[in-house]
Amino acid sequence: MLVFKIIGIGICGTVLALTVKQYRPELAIAVPVLSAAAILLLCVPYLSSVLTMFQNIAEESGIDTAYVKIVIKIIGVAYICQFASDICKDAGESSIAGKIELGGKVVIITLSMPIIYGLLELTSKIISF
Repeated sequence: MLVFKIIGIGICGTVLALTVKQYRPELAIAVPVLSAAAILLLCVPYLSSVLTMFQNIAEESGIDTAYVKIVIKIIGVAYICQFASDICKDAGESSIAGKIELGGKVVIITLSMPIIYGLLELTSKIISF
């Protein structure tokens, strides 16, 4: 199962990072980054089936596919920013991690504006009846 592979890579990466940190602290950040990249690469094939499910749900329910694409982009931005932020925190750069999170939030609110506008438009149509 995928979860056991992810856990195995995570535990091995942690032990290896702690070991490397004792002998070569300047290389210690590379191990968590490589471990995270390996876990991310394991998950990528599963994302295509999730995207297909999102598209099927949108088509069957009659939801505009543009909205579904926006939601998928928002989820992607959130995951990528969290991933980058965690790497910065692992490296001891919590200030930079905070800025990445802030930037991600700005991008998310910007991406969500068409959905917010659509909801406001729908609400005004409902009220005008």
